[in-house]
Amino acid sequence: MRDETHELLDSKITLHDKHRFEIKLDIELAPRRKNVYRVDTYFFVPRALNINPGTYTKSDFYNSAQKYIRFRTPHMSLAMLADSANRLSPLHGAHRKLLPILTGQQLEGQVLAVLEEMKLMAAIARGAMRDSARYILVELERIRKTPAGNSTLLAAVQDKGVEVLGEAKGLIAAMRTLRGQIDSPVVPTKLREAFHFCDEYMSIMLEDYLTALLDGVRESAEVRAKLSTLDTELTQLILAQRGYRRAMGYPSVVRHRGVNEVLVYRRSVLKKFVSSVLYLRLEISEWEGWKQFLYAVAAAVAMLFAATTIIFAQTRYANTSLPFVIIAVVSYSFKDRIKDWMKLIFSKGMTRWLADRKADIYDPLTSAKIGFYKEAFSFIPADQVPPEVQSRRNIDNFTSIEGEGKPERVMKYEKEITLFPGPIFKVHERRKSLNDIMRFSIDDFLRQADDPKVDYLHLSDEGDRLETLHCSRVYHVNMIVRYTSHDSGGILQVSYERIRIVFNHDGIIRLEEVAVA
Repeated sequence: MRDETHELLDSKITLHDKHRFEIKLDIELAPRRKNVYRVDTYFFVPRALNINPGTYTKSDFYNSAQKYIRFRTPHMSLAMLADSANRLSPLHGAHRKLLPILTGQQLEGQVLAVLEEMKLMAAIARGAMRDSARYILVELERIRKTPAGNSTLLAAVQDKGVEVLGEAKGLIAAMRTLRGQIDSPVVPTKLREAFHFCDEYMSIMLEDYLTALLDGVRESAEVRAKLSTLDTELTQLILAQRGYRRAMGYPSVVRHRGVNEVLVYRRSVLKKFVSSVLYLRLEISEWEGWKQFLYAVAAAVAMLFAATTIIFAQTRYANTSLPFVIIAVVSYSFKDRIKDWMKLIFSKGMTRWLADRKADIYDPLTSAKIGFYKEAFSFIPADQVPPEVQSRRNIDNFTSIEGEGKPERVMKYEKEITLFPGPIFKVHERRKSLNDIMRFSIDDFLRQADDPKVDYLHLSDEGDRLETLHCSRVYHVNMIVRYTSHDSGGILQVSYERIRIVFNHDGIIRLEEVAVA
């Protein structure tokens, strides 16, 4: 929940698996020379987990985080995608760019251009099928919550399901037509193999989402009976896709005996192959060297203070006198404090002018630089947490002293991204917005977590017996995210989001969104 709605930024924080969660930021590029946005993330970690600067370094944090920047999948219906006359459809682009190859013209970059269109077609098909399936499943859930059913909703779901199946069949037919052109001796082997990768992926994807729809239809016997026609058509198309992959010799077929590791592995490989058309290239530079240089300056200034103090003491007192020893000890102590103080000064607002790391962002299609990002991580004292962040951390405390019962350390991760829309708008007609994705692993937080179950001796309500209850032991890490950017009119926008990560020794149990408005 946000304080206000961002015009250009939209975030989603979701559970990826038992050990990782994902922060996904959707970015709409404004038509300016450059777009700049910041994401400041504050982690409030229980001290019981023993996460501190001595046990959890910057390297540990960055090793726990996977970062990607990619184009958002363009939105297009299955019907528009399968329309070879639609100029924006990758199917149209694939046919048009394949023509010179079929006529024997091996133009430079032509094969890669066709390959990009095929990958983009598969990526868009997945997004369109996912959105259609999600819509129908939501409607089915509404129907199941209606006590006597809803004939109007049922009819709408039946019509929408038949429409989606018709569009899916149209896309399958379009792929068969394209395959007839691709499977030609004049087409390079690399391109033929790439097509079969995309073809296999789209078949798997269709089967996956159609199976999810079939499961939704069959979840209620009453709904299944009323949607029997849709049930039958879904079943037929699912089995047809499975039979098609078997006939083509594709490895991604379920084996009823064995562990089926080939299917899962193959699907993962194909998904990465198709998605590569959306991912931008990151090149990390040696930005950290500047930070080490400034830290060395801090050490030099501290040493200069100590040396000057010693020289002053030598001019006033004998080296063996008590005043000289006291001054030497005091100067040595102040030397360390000065060094730490200057390092803290250098660390504040690091991404403004100093960062742990910096990476340039390149468009893999043109190799043009389209932006860069800087990031920094540090532990900060509780009294240095901004008041607006601390107030959102404490918003659900019942009493003013509740925080004393759950002492925490605060970690801060800063990221600032600068993007140049010009090179993107100049080249890309369908890809004009981005996803900034970070997956974060909490494995390091689990090492000193206690056992997930604890026994609790309990007197029964009747008072006649003592019984042992098995209770769950969980930990909470609260995360406050502050998003800062300028809207299309150049006005500064700031919004906040708070997520509570609930986990035990075995991993993440759930994510809870906490209202901060």
